[in-house]
Amino acid sequence: MEIKSAEELDELRNQHCLSSARKGYGVFKGYALPENFAKYQKEIEDLEVYDDDVWVTSFPKCGTTWTQEMVWCIANDLDFEAAKVDLDERFPFVEYCVLFGIDCPNDSLPNVRKSIEYLKSKPRPRFVKTHLPWELLPKQIRNFERRPKIIHVARNPKDVCVSYYHHLRLLENYSGDLDLHMQLFVKNKLGWTPFFDNILGYWKRRSESNIIFLKYEDMKKDLRSVVVEVSDFLGVKLDEDQMKRLLHHLSFEQMKNNSSTDHSALVSFLKSKGLCYNPGGVFMRSGDTGSFKSEMSPKMIEFIDRWTEENLAGTGLKF
Repeated sequence: MEIKSAEELDELRNQHCLSSARKGYGVFKGYALPENFAKYQKEIEDLEVYDDDVWVTSFPKCGTTWTQEMVWCIANDLDFEAAKVDLDERFPFVEYCVLFGIDCPNDSLPNVRKSIEYLKSKPRPRFVKTHLPWELLPKQIRNFERRPKIIHVARNPKDVCVSYYHHLRLLENYSGDLDLHMQLFVKNKLGWTPFFDNILGYWKRRSESNIIFLKYEDMKKDLRSVVVEVSDFLGVKLDEDQMKRLLHHLSFEQMKNNSSTDHSALVSFLKSKGLCYNPGGVFMRSGDTGSFKSEMSPKMIEFIDRWTEENLAGTGLKF
């Protein structure tokens, strides 16, 4: 594994990560994001937030979709019929508009192209998704003027790295290999990085009454216990029959084959624009923990383990 310099990584990112919908990257309060974020940063900063909002926050590929579906179903009395509506419509992704700087209007997916406007149009209580770090959240959240419920979900960095690689090949036209992707990830060249700064911003505030911090690995190991924790946080009591039905609904096979949670509308749109480097890919692949072992070389694993140890020292956070 040949370690690239920062300058080499910038050049390789421009070669393998840009497209007609992604012209470049910028750095905002220390975080890498598509340069398009500059158009929307103030609008997100000044966004009106409500105490009855429910936000799911995460770094990409940490179990966000799974957590969103769990949260929405718990908060909506397990209305599985209403849950047939696309998750992106029920649970708007506030910075969606930042990702795809496509010139042509796309009225068929307003929740993507005009995501902030779409969120503002939703009735309360609103359900909001974001990958933004704490430092880039609306100021009403950061200064605790408003206290929406915030459910943060994190995942071990090796699985995140591999899952993010496949995600970018499918949705963001990434054409490089896993080795390059791993270096871009670790060296803070990909969207929403630095990874550890992003998740630690929420970890450090987990004692706030309106914030809970979940781990993907705990959801895989004992989903029932996590459902109980989230239900308590949201002030909802589930009986045993409701618990069983929800656990079935949230199983990987059900989620993977659920057209409202597989982001198929977005994938179809991007394919129509020629923006999928791997058009045969799927949004949900395996959902396993530890799957990185089959794709990462021993040197890559050692490299990320050392990086993880350095960044989590003294934080109390472990994966």
